Amino acid sequence: MIAEDASRAEILAEIGADANITAKLDGYVRLLEEWQQGLSLVGPGTMPHIWQRHILDSAQLMPFIKPETGAIMDIGSGAGFPGLVLAILYGDRLKSPLQLVESDGRKCRFLKTIIADIGINARVTHKRVEDLSSLWPATITARAVAPLNKLLQWTEKQHHPGLTCLFMKGKKAKEELTKCQNYQKINPKMRINSYASITHPDGVILRISGFTKRPQISTGKTEASKQVSHKVYKKQRHNL
Repeated sequence: MIAEDASRAEILAEIGADANITAKLDGYVRLLEEWQQGLSLVGPGTMPHIWQRHILDSAQLMPFIKPETGAIMDIGSGAGFPGLVLAILYGDRLKSPLQLVESDGRKCRFLKTIIADIGINARVTHKRVEDLSSLWPATITARAVAPLNKLLQWTEKQHHPGLTCLFMKGKKAKEELTKCQNYQKINPKMRINSYASITHPDGVILRISGFTKRPQISTGKTEASKQVSHKVYKKQRHNL
């Protein structure tokens, strides 16, 4: 595990940041410190250790993601962790702008400011994730957003066989895994692997895959479909 008092230089060396990435991360941290005073984007006690607690904590997801395989969606983005950090680190390797989904308008403004000022390959969606249509992302990330069962419910429209979810959890991870056993029963192919965090002794990364795409059943019919159904019904009656 990386020590909480690790320096900025040690963190940058750990993630292999070049001059361009370093400049963007420095700009991100600077703007976060400015906005933090009025918006309280992260826990105040974590600010003295921002490079370890937030930058490196987000960057540790990189070994689990291949950005070339498809779109990345970060839900409940808040201050941009882990989404903005990943977007900075991946840069042009992203197939499309990394999508940050956030329901708080003030935080959306912050995220958009960071993206515009620093030049990050990301976009902001001001919605709840459960209100999104099916977008077929390759990866969904979430950090300190909601219990596991809620995350699985909220992202259900996005589930498909090629999806991988990376949910960063704390010391309640085992309890949350127990509570989602019923979800696993109706999704027998779903696999959950747990990996220790490198930034916190109680932290884990849950890698979830093996999803199935559930058909969306429409409760209503268009006028055209009603007419087709009526013609089929008449033909069936004629053949009796």
